[in-house]
Amino acid sequence: MEHDQFFQEVKLMVSDYLSARIQLLKYDIYEKSAKLSATLFSSLVIAMLASMMLFFLSLALGFYLGSVFDSYGTGFMVVTGIYMAMLLPFILFRKRWIEKTIINRIIEQLTEKEEDEK
Repeated sequence: MEHDQFFQEVKLMVSDYLSARIQLLKYDIYEKSAKLSATLFSSLVIAMLASMMLFFLSLALGFYLGSVFDSYGTGFMVVTGIYMAMLLPFILFRKRWIEKTIINRIIEQLTEKEEDEK
């Protein structure tokens, strides 16, 4: 009889422990998802604002170069050429520069808490 009661208590304790661990894991997933979502959202807002700023600076540069060359078409073509020259390295090295950087940042964000606990 005592053994049955002992095993029942151990079974209950193991069950409670597993339930607590599962709940802790859920909360950890919620926290990491929330942090990742917040990071992605703030990065998106920054990228949108930077894009708008770049757009207006490009317009200003196009009009300025247009007045220098006495042809707005030529000014905007020069701006387009500048962007094409800047885009080419990103196309050629996108896996090394962009994809790996994004993957590393996401992994860093997801494993941040684990490093703090060590």
